[in-house]
Amino acid sequence: MNSSSIKSNAQAQVPALPLLAHGRKKKWSYSSLIFSLFYFVPPLFMRDAPSNGVMALIVMGFVTFVFLYVLSVNQPVNRLPYYLTGMILLAYTTSLVNPGGTVIFGFVSFIVGYYYRFSIGIILLLAVSASLIFMKVYLYLTGLFFFLAAGANIAVLFGFGVMERKETLFQQKEAKHAAALSTLSAIAERERIGRDLHDVAGHALSSISLKAQVADKLLTKGRTAEAQAEVKALAQLSQQLLSEIRQTVSGIKQLSLREEIAKNMAKLSEQGFDVMSDVVSDAVSDVDESRFTHLTPLTPLQETQLSLIIKEATTNILRHSKGNQVTLTFQCTNDILNLVIADNGNSRCKTEGNGVKGIRERAELINATVEFQWGSPTVLTLQLPLLAKHNSSEPSA
Repeated sequence: MNSSSIKSNAQAQVPALPLLAHGRKKKWSYSSLIFSLFYFVPPLFMRDAPSNGVMALIVMGFVTFVFLYVLSVNQPVNRLPYYLTGMILLAYTTSLVNPGGTVIFGFVSFIVGYYYRFSIGIILLLAVSASLIFMKVYLYLTGLFFFLAAGANIAVLFGFGVMERKETLFQQKEAKHAAALSTLSAIAERERIGRDLHDVAGHALSSISLKAQVADKLLTKGRTAEAQAEVKALAQLSQQLLSEIRQTVSGIKQLSLREEIAKNMAKLSEQGFDVMSDVVSDAVSDVDESRFTHLTPLTPLQETQLSLIIKEATTNILRHSKGNQVTLTFQCTNDILNLVIADNGNSRCKTEGNGVKGIRERAELINATVEFQWGSPTVLTLQLPLLAKHNSSEPSA
């Protein structure tokens, strides 16, 4: 399997997958190098200890492998075949003086399992297995255990690569579906706003045009007082139309709290955080009438500001948290909407930055209280009072 054939197959078949050195994959890609220490195990059990020159070659081969591997997980697919070919050649070369060199095949299998089709990975596994059998029969009459361990290592790492590929493709598919639904929702909302604008503006503009024509005729006839009355009515119609248009298009500027929570939790998960959320659906965008009949749903202003607060809190966690777990709780109890965002990072805040100040300002804008607990864990707690509805059976104030 040469580099040109791998490259052509990659360009034709491989979808656009994230690099192994990006996002949550970065931790696994680098931490898996601990398994490469098996490379040094066979020399320890050799009957004849390697000479200093041979040992220097073994160490140099390992350093070269780590260098190529780090470069490989940071390369786009179209450049990857060159590095994989180098690692395969290095595996064969180092295996001539050290059976532990076969461990390099496992890391090649992991990368191939992630980036390439399953059939290509099987071909690689068969070729490597044949190579291991050849080396065992013709180069190393003893040390069967090392070759069996190398074979198991290759199969396991290839399986990890395939599973990571499937999980990534599934996440991409889900993201595409979510984006498609979001686009359809946006189109439907624009169509609704268009219909509302047509209904609102059509009638109002007709009345304004008629009033303007009447005022013009009255002025022509010298009936100034009556013309002024028509002009005042024209001004009132214009202000009323402007108000109705603002109410109609307010939905364009409003952020969806449901979508913002889902988007930011997905962003944290992608960056390697273990995300746990307890979101009561009644508390987001509307309130279940059967459970909270006396409460009003969130206003567009409240929903937008809460969305921006969650977005800013997520940004702060990604920038400053050194933890790996985030918990988001969003519930409605006792006429109070409670939002709690906690991460297990050990954050210290001597002076509040623009992000924290922005959260406080947005909370104040919707009459909510917000508190920060610094340390481990770091906790943001927000409480938003929900207004009571007027009872239709009671006289209004």
